[in-house]
Amino acid sequence: MTRLLLASGSPSRLRTLRDAGIEPLIAVPAVDEDRLEAAHPHADVRTLVSLLAEAKAAAVVDRLRTDPAAVAGLDGVDGDLVLVACDSVLELDGVAVGKPHTAERTRALWRDMAGTSPVLWSAHWVGVLTRTPADSPQRVDSWRVRAQRAAAEETTVHLASPTAEELDAYIATAEPFEVAGALTIDGLGGAFVTGIEGDHHNVIGLSLPLLRTLLADMGVRWTDLWNRPAP
Repeated sequence: MTRLLLASGSPSRLRTLRDAGIEPLIAVPAVDEDRLEAAHPHADVRTLVSLLAEAKAAAVVDRLRTDPAAVAGLDGVDGDLVLVACDSVLELDGVAVGKPHTAERTRALWRDMAGTSPVLWSAHWVGVLTRTPADSPQRVDSWRVRAQRAAAEETTVHLASPTAEELDAYIATAEPFEVAGALTIDGLGGAFVTGIEGDHHNVIGLSLPLLRTLLADMGVRWTDLWNRPAP
Protein backbone atom coordinates (compact mmCIF):
# COMPACT_ATOMS: atom_id res chain seq x y z
CA MET A 1 0.00 0.00 0.00
CA THR A 2 1.26 3.47 -0.91
CA ARG A 3 1.29 5.88 2.03
CA LEU A 4 1.58 9.67 1.97
CA LEU A 5 4.13 11.37 4.20
CA LEU A 6 3.39 15.05 4.79
CA ALA A 7 6.49 17.15 5.40
CA SER A 8 4.65 19.81 7.36
CA GLY A 9 3.32 20.59 10.80
CA SER A 10 0.47 22.65 9.37
CA PRO A 11 -2.92 21.73 10.88
CA SER A 12 -4.61 23.16 7.77
CA ARG A 13 -2.70 20.89 5.38
CA LEU A 14 -3.35 17.89 7.59
CA ARG A 15 -7.07 18.67 7.76
CA THR A 16 -7.22 19.16 3.97
CA LEU A 17 -5.74 15.69 3.36
CA ARG A 18 -7.97 14.05 5.95
CA ASP A 19 -11.06 15.64 4.43
CA ALA A 20 -9.90 14.24 1.06
CA GLY A 21 -9.74 10.68 2.40
CA ILE A 22 -6.04 10.51 3.29
CA GLU A 23 -4.56 9.91 6.73
CA PRO A 24 -0.90 10.87 6.22
CA LEU A 25 2.21 10.11 8.18
CA ILE A 26 3.84 13.29 9.49
CA ALA A 27 7.43 14.50 9.51
CA VAL A 28 7.94 18.15 10.43
CA PRO A 29 11.04 19.44 8.61
CA ALA A 30 13.68 21.47 10.41
CA VAL A 31 14.24 24.39 8.04
CA ASP A 32 15.25 27.93 8.98
CA GLU A 33 12.89 29.75 6.61
CA ASP A 34 14.08 33.23 7.54
CA ARG A 35 17.69 32.27 6.86
CA LEU A 36 16.84 30.74 3.49
CA GLU A 37 14.88 33.84 2.48
CA ALA A 38 17.80 36.06 3.53
CA ALA A 39 20.15 33.96 1.39
CA HIS A 40 18.08 34.73 -1.74
CA PRO A 41 17.31 38.45 -1.47
CA HIS A 42 16.73 38.89 -5.22
CA ALA A 43 14.54 35.83 -5.84
CA ASP A 44 11.02 36.46 -7.09
CA VAL A 45 8.21 35.12 -4.95
CA ARG A 46 7.52 32.04 -7.05
CA THR A 47 11.20 31.05 -6.95
CA LEU A 48 11.45 31.73 -3.24
CA VAL A 49 8.44 29.64 -2.26
CA SER A 50 9.68 26.81 -4.49
CA LEU A 51 13.09 26.89 -2.78
CA LEU A 52 11.40 26.69 0.61
CA ALA A 53 9.31 23.66 -0.37
CA GLU A 54 12.37 21.94 -1.84
CA ALA A 55 14.38 22.62 1.33
CA LYS A 56 11.65 21.08 3.48
CA ALA A 57 11.57 17.99 1.25
CA ALA A 58 15.36 17.67 1.38
CA ALA A 59 15.34 17.88 5.19
CA VAL A 60 12.84 15.04 5.48
CA VAL A 61 14.55 12.89 2.83
CA ASP A 62 17.80 13.29 4.75
CA ARG A 63 16.06 12.15 7.94
CA LEU A 64 14.61 9.12 6.15
CA ARG A 65 18.05 8.16 4.90
CA THR A 66 19.86 8.56 8.21
CA ASP A 67 17.24 7.70 10.82
CA PRO A 68 13.98 6.33 9.34
CA ALA A 69 12.92 5.15 12.79
CA ALA A 70 12.47 8.82 13.74
CA VAL A 71 9.33 9.01 11.58
CA ALA A 72 6.38 7.52 13.44
CA GLY A 73 4.43 4.87 11.54
CA LEU A 74 7.04 4.27 8.88
CA ASP A 75 7.69 0.70 10.00
CA GLY A 76 4.26 -0.33 8.77
CA VAL A 77 4.79 0.90 5.22
CA ASP A 78 5.31 -2.06 2.89
CA GLY A 79 5.04 -0.23 -0.42
CA ASP A 80 6.13 3.08 -1.91
CA LEU A 81 6.04 6.29 0.08
CA VAL A 82 4.76 9.56 -1.36
CA LEU A 83 6.48 12.57 0.20
CA VAL A 84 4.69 15.92 -0.05
CA ALA A 85 6.41 19.14 1.02
CA CYS A 86 4.76 22.53 0.65
CA ASP A 87 5.34 26.15 1.46
CA SER A 88 3.21 29.25 1.04
CA VAL A 89 4.19 32.90 0.62
CA LEU A 90 1.97 35.89 -0.03
CA GLU A 91 3.00 38.30 -2.77
CA LEU A 92 1.99 41.91 -2.15
CA ASP A 93 3.05 44.46 -4.76
CA GLY A 94 5.76 42.10 -5.96
CA VAL A 95 7.22 41.60 -2.49
CA ALA A 96 7.22 38.32 -0.54
CA VAL A 97 5.22 38.37 2.68
CA GLY A 98 5.97 35.40 4.92
CA LYS A 99 4.99 34.66 8.51
CA PRO A 100 4.96 37.83 10.62
CA HIS A 101 5.73 36.10 13.95
CA THR A 102 4.85 39.19 16.04
CA ALA A 103 1.88 41.43 16.76
CA GLU A 104 3.75 44.51 15.53
CA ARG A 105 4.64 42.94 12.20
CA THR A 106 1.10 41.59 11.79
CA ARG A 107 -0.38 45.04 12.33
CA ALA A 108 2.03 46.61 9.84
CA LEU A 109 1.20 43.99 7.21
CA TRP A 110 -2.52 44.51 7.58
CA ARG A 111 -2.11 48.26 7.16
CA ASP A 112 -0.66 47.50 3.72
CA MET A 113 -2.92 44.56 2.82
CA ALA A 114 -6.38 45.77 3.86
CA GLY A 115 -8.69 46.20 0.88
CA THR A 116 -6.13 44.85 -1.62
CA SER A 117 -5.89 41.67 -3.72
CA PRO A 118 -2.52 40.01 -3.10
CA VAL A 119 -1.45 36.68 -4.63
CA LEU A 120 -0.90 33.62 -2.46
CA TRP A 121 1.75 31.25 -3.84
CA SER A 122 1.90 27.65 -2.64
CA ALA A 123 4.79 25.50 -3.87
CA HIS A 124 4.56 21.71 -3.90
CA TRP A 125 7.47 19.24 -3.99
CA VAL A 126 6.26 15.68 -4.46
CA GLY A 127 8.42 12.57 -4.53
CA VAL A 128 7.90 8.82 -4.74
CA LEU A 129 10.28 7.02 -2.39
CA THR A 130 11.23 3.36 -2.40
CA ARG A 131 12.64 1.47 0.56
CA THR A 132 16.14 0.02 0.45
CA PRO A 133 15.93 -2.99 2.83
CA ALA A 134 18.54 -3.74 5.44
CA ASP A 135 19.53 -6.99 3.69
CA SER A 136 20.48 -5.10 0.51
CA PRO A 137 24.15 -4.68 -0.51
CA GLN A 138 24.05 -1.28 1.24
CA ARG A 139 22.99 -3.09 4.45
CA VAL A 140 20.86 -0.21 5.64
CA ASP A 141 17.11 0.22 5.99
CA SER A 142 16.67 3.51 4.16
CA TRP A 143 14.71 5.26 1.43
CA ARG A 144 15.64 6.62 -2.00
CA VAL A 145 13.76 9.05 -4.24
CA ARG A 146 12.56 7.17 -7.32
CA ALA A 147 10.76 10.09 -8.97
CA GLN A 148 9.99 13.69 -8.13
CA ARG A 149 7.98 16.64 -9.41
CA ALA A 150 7.57 20.25 -8.31
CA ALA A 151 5.19 23.06 -9.15
CA ALA A 152 3.86 26.28 -7.69
CA GLU A 153 0.25 27.42 -7.82
CA GLU A 154 -1.08 30.97 -7.40
CA THR A 155 -4.42 32.19 -6.09
CA THR A 156 -5.55 35.80 -5.88
CA VAL A 157 -7.08 36.68 -2.52
CA HIS A 158 -9.42 39.67 -2.20
CA LEU A 159 -9.23 41.13 1.29
CA ALA A 160 -11.63 43.20 3.34
CA SER A 161 -10.59 46.14 5.50
CA PRO A 162 -11.00 45.09 9.14
CA THR A 163 -11.87 47.82 11.61
CA ALA A 164 -9.26 48.75 14.20
CA GLU A 165 -11.23 46.83 16.83
CA GLU A 166 -11.50 43.75 14.61
CA LEU A 167 -7.79 43.80 13.85
CA ASP A 168 -6.93 44.18 17.55
CA ALA A 169 -9.12 41.17 18.36
CA TYR A 170 -7.60 39.11 15.53
CA ILE A 171 -4.05 39.91 16.61
CA ALA A 172 -4.94 39.00 20.20
CA THR A 173 -5.72 35.45 19.07
CA ALA A 174 -2.14 35.03 17.72
CA GLU A 175 -3.59 33.07 14.78
CA PRO A 176 -1.95 35.25 12.10
CA PHE A 177 1.57 35.11 13.57
CA GLU A 178 2.68 31.80 12.03
CA VAL A 179 0.80 31.74 8.72
CA ALA A 180 1.87 33.18 5.38
CA GLY A 181 0.68 36.75 4.92
CA ALA A 182 -0.73 37.00 8.46
CA LEU A 183 -3.98 35.38 7.38
CA THR A 184 -5.55 31.94 7.07
CA ILE A 185 -8.81 31.54 5.20
CA ASP A 186 -9.90 28.44 7.12
CA GLY A 187 -9.68 30.03 10.54
CA LEU A 188 -10.72 33.18 12.35
CA GLY A 189 -9.35 35.32 9.52
CA GLY A 190 -11.70 33.77 6.97
CA ALA A 191 -14.23 36.57 7.52
CA PHE A 192 -11.69 39.06 6.18
CA VAL A 193 -11.52 37.33 2.77
CA THR A 194 -14.17 38.62 0.40
CA GLY A 195 -13.31 36.31 -2.50
CA ILE A 196 -10.62 34.35 -4.29
CA GLU A 197 -9.59 33.62 -7.86
CA GLY A 198 -8.15 30.12 -8.17
CA ASP A 199 -8.07 26.92 -6.15
CA HIS A 200 -9.30 27.58 -2.61
CA HIS A 201 -7.25 24.64 -1.27
CA ASN A 202 -4.16 26.44 -2.51
CA VAL A 203 -4.88 29.31 -0.13
CA ILE A 204 -4.84 26.80 2.73
CA GLY A 205 -1.43 25.66 1.51
CA LEU A 206 -2.01 22.44 -0.41
CA SER A 207 -3.70 22.24 -3.81
CA LEU A 208 -5.41 18.86 -4.14
CA PRO A 209 -5.92 19.13 -7.93
CA LEU A 210 -2.25 20.02 -8.44
CA LEU A 211 -1.11 17.24 -6.13
CA ARG A 212 -3.24 14.72 -8.01
CA THR A 213 -1.74 15.86 -11.33
CA LEU A 214 1.86 15.66 -10.08
CA LEU A 215 1.27 12.17 -8.71
CA ALA A 216 -0.37 10.96 -11.91
CA ASP A 217 2.68 12.15 -13.84
CA MET A 218 4.75 9.75 -11.71
CA GLY A 219 2.35 6.85 -12.12
CA VAL A 220 0.62 7.16 -8.75
CA ARG A 221 -3.17 7.08 -8.72
CA TRP A 222 -4.79 9.55 -6.34
CA THR A 223 -7.41 7.05 -5.26
CA ASP A 224 -4.71 4.58 -4.16
CA LEU A 225 -3.84 6.99 -1.34
CA TRP A 226 -7.31 6.89 0.16
CA ASN A 227 -7.09 5.23 3.56
CA ARG A 228 -9.82 6.96 5.55
CA PRO A 229 -13.50 5.97 5.58
CA ALA A 230 -15.85 8.20 3.65
CA PRO A 231 -17.62 10.80 5.84
